[in-house]
Amino acid sequence: MAKSATAQGRAAAIASSITAASRDASLLDHEKEFRASDDDALFEQNLNSSNNSEEDPNLSADVTAKSTTMNELATPYHYVPLEMGGNGRTHKSTVASAALIQEIGGLPTLERMTTHFYNNAFLDSTLDNFIRSHGDPHAKRFSRWIHQKLTGSSVWDEERASRSGRPVTVANGHTIVVHDRSSAHVAAWNSPKRPDHEVGRHFKLDECRVWMRLHFCAMRVIVGDSSPSFTDYYIRFIGHFISVYEGTAPTFARDSARWSADQKNTQEYIDNGRTMNDVLGLSLGQALSQIPQDEADDTYWPYEM
Repeated sequence: MAKSATAQGRAAAIASSITAASRDASLLDHEKEFRASDDDALFEQNLNSSNNSEEDPNLSADVTAKSTTMNELATPYHYVPLEMGGNGRTHKSTVASAALIQEIGGLPTLERMTTHFYNNAFLDSTLDNFIRSHGDPHAKRFSRWIHQKLTGSSVWDEERASRSGRPVTVANGHTIVVHDRSSAHVAAWNSPKRPDHEVGRHFKLDECRVWMRLHFCAMRVIVGDSSPSFTDYYIRFIGHFISVYEGTAPTFARDSARWSADQKNTQEYIDNGRTMNDVLGLSLGQALSQIPQDEADDTYWPYEM
């Protein structure tokens, strides 16, 4: 009897292990599928795998630069276009985009901005469900990703190389190693905080609008009016990257930026329990009716004609 019970227990443990491995493999497949759909993520992966780690010193911003405050005089506005590679689908850093990071104060300012964003995202009734743990260094990772994207530095790659590689547990007992942007978003879609019927579902338009509004709020609070050129570029930069999560979301980036500029909006949002009732649950048609017609009809922005 004892041997039989032991054998049964071992068989059950093996079966459980196989089931868990199968679940985790499905998450890995999900991660690979999502990465394959994102040219920027593929570029990031290939860049990190390359043995050539040299970078153009002209594209590297000073990570120790003095942080800019809202009280400092704004630098004159100058238009900086998004530079695209990879058949026009991959963002490229330029000397001009790197200079924008210098204008706002370098990596310290970016990390203050992303910290402000996450402090508010943790309180948001929509976004916090996607965040598995407040203890992860979200702001540090996000700020370094932005810095690397706009300057050509390697600060995000260096941060990724320092991660432990330990898997984290998400919904339904699945585990995943969060090692890059694609795996981070798969972990978010499978956050244990999400209702069971929503686990695994990708971001929808209304959730992307909430995300952009709060993120642009953080930009305005931390960067302020110090660099109109950065603000203009960054709205277009987010417009490019948000498209991989929801194809219709770029159309609403400019509206989200305008929303963040009006303190009445942010106060109403707080009064409503940090819930954006004016966008949640809307159909695409209803959402489009909220923005200027020329923006609703513009299918080319944020790129150059």
